[in-house]
Amino acid sequence: MAKVNITRDLIHRQIKERGALSFERRYHVTDPFIRRLGLEAELQGHSGCVNCLEWNEKGDLLASGSDDQHTIVWDPLHHKKLLSMHTGHTANIFSVKFLPHAGDRILITGAADSKVHVHDLTVKETIHMFGDHTNRVKRIATAPMWPNTFWSAAEDGLIRQYDLRENSKHSEVLIDLTEYCGQLVEAKCLTVNPQDNNCLAVGASGPFVRLYDIRMIHNHRKSMKQSPSAGVHTFCDRQKPLPDGAAQYYVAGHLPVKLPDYNNRLRVLVATYVTFSPNGTELLVNMGGEQVCSVILPPILPYCSISSSQSCMPSSTVLRQMEVTASL
Repeated sequence: MAKVNITRDLIHRQIKERGALSFERRYHVTDPFIRRLGLEAELQGHSGCVNCLEWNEKGDLLASGSDDQHTIVWDPLHHKKLLSMHTGHTANIFSVKFLPHAGDRILITGAADSKVHVHDLTVKETIHMFGDHTNRVKRIATAPMWPNTFWSAAEDGLIRQYDLRENSKHSEVLIDLTEYCGQLVEAKCLTVNPQDNNCLAVGASGPFVRLYDIRMIHNHRKSMKQSPSAGVHTFCDRQKPLPDGAAQYYVAGHLPVKLPDYNNRLRVLVATYVTFSPNGTELLVNMGGEQVCSVILPPILPYCSISSSQSCMPSSTVLRQMEVTASL
């Protein structure tokens, strides 16, 4: 095996036209790096299972949430516990998130008690409590472009939006998956594109990952409120909670043909985690019980737009347009 010289290859990647591609192939799996991996330290502090971790923006703080309903903020580089507080939740914490541009002072938690809490770490107090969801809250998402706004995904099938500038103790339903996927659908995860904070990815029951245009949804609802007929609601309106073109579906090409077999064996396909690459061009999806899929997103428009009035399962024509690569 050729000797690894990452310093040399980093320089070549910058000055050679084909250097980036060869660098990616060479260091995709690198035995010397893998052999150097090892346990550095264990951070002790929780009395229950740790379900979620979150780095702050600088990468020098780590927040954790646990079955013990506590959140702990760590200094991982020095293996120190900086702060521990009870969140006020009455069940397992599934998500923790630092609020952007708040000086690592505000932490958001979501839990199995269907609640979303906002905490001020400087005084170790819970300053906001939201109880709008009717089932377990699985994930919280934030966006640097909206430092006072965040979103939650829960197993009631709803994606809710919160604005801390509002005096109301209630949130707004941004997306209701039950409107077009049935009452049994559960939202499991969500994330915001770091390069385009208007792009929200949602993982839920079934093999599909959904991308939503937040700005398009808000503009549509604003225009509906300003319309002279805004007070008139028709059956069609209730069946189309999202504007056409605001949602795009992606699926790994091998999954649709497997669905009958999964159903016969009473297995359920669920996207349990989604995250964008730092440049926002790739979406990584953990499909529970299946594979980890990498979705290569186009630079401007998605490959396929799904009208909100269409079925939760797109047609086979749509599925062929998805460009998804899967890896174990």
